Amino acid sequence: MEKSSYDNIIKPVRKRSAETGKLVGVRLQSEQIKAIDAWAAKQVPPVTRPEAIRGMVDAMLHILAKDLGEKPPKKAKGK
Repeated sequence: MEKSSYDNIIKPVRKRSAETGKLVGVRLQSEQIKAIDAWAAKQVPPVTRPEAIRGMVDAMLHILAKDLGEKPPKKAKGK
């Protein structure tokens, strides 16, 4: 007995978080969407628009966390 053709289909591997995140609706201008889509298409392997946006946000947060220009406020000196 042969396997059905449905059993022979290889399902794509999806990277999905173990936790469900919150949905954040954002309006983007058409130029921003074009730039995001162009960047996503250049990735190896290409990523979806939501994956590209999440990756860009993660990268920017990582960069900002390392920014030495952002210093904590100085504490007042006691006399």
